[in-house]
This record gives sequence, C-alpha cells and structure tokens, in this order.
Amino acid sequence: MKNNYTYPAKIKRTVEEIVLEFVDFPNVIAIANSEEGLIEIAQEALALSILDCMDQGKEPPSASVVEEGAVYVHVWLPYYKNMAKEVYVKKTVTIPQWLDILAKENNVNFSACLVKGIKEELGI
Repeated sequence: MKNNYTYPAKIKRTVEEIVLEFVDFPNVIAIANSEEGLIEIAQEALALSILDCMDQGKEPPSASVVEEGAVYVHVWLPYYKNMAKEVYVKKTVTIPQWLDILAKENNVNFSACLVKGIKEELGI
C-alpha cells in the first residue's frame, strides 16, 4: 500500500462559495468560502474516500491525466489514518499520596480524569 496519493480536481466558483470536484471520485466534493479552507477540506474528503475504498477491499482509482483547468490535491495517508482512529499513549504522572488513596477508594479512573482535565484546559 502506498502512502502518497495525488488526484486532479476541478474548481467552480460561485458568488458565495468555491466548489472542488474530484475527477476520479465523482461523488466527492469540497465546498468552502476561501481557497485555503477549500484545500484542507478537499484533502480530508479525498483521504476519507481513499480509506473507504481500502476498507471495502478495493484499490483506489488511478489518477486521471487532466490536460488543463485542474488543480491537484495531495494527501499523505498515514496522517489521515491516524486521525481516523484514536491512538493512546502512556503517561506517568505524580500526584499527592492522599489524593491517590482517595481516588482508589472511590474507583476513580485516572486516565479518564487526565483526558477530561487536559481537554478542559485546552478548551476542547
């Protein structure tokens, strides 16, 4: 399995939005208000479409050659695979002994508390 994929797409502009349609994935489109946002959305849509093909045991289509009027959208699949599944890492933390005793007596899940606390700290 390869990691890098590049596919051509056509861009159509309207007064309110920019629409990107992939030549080789006719049902996959990206819509945004700016070009910067459009490319990011297009990359995510393309990566999810490729991963969907692979999950179904199919090979992604070969990229078409488009003579003119196309942009090429590139994705590095490992990045999007990692986003699609939650990968956990082990952390060692130090807490006061009395807090450890109370937490164990109350069956506190340390990992869940740490995740919740970090998310609150980050505002997510």
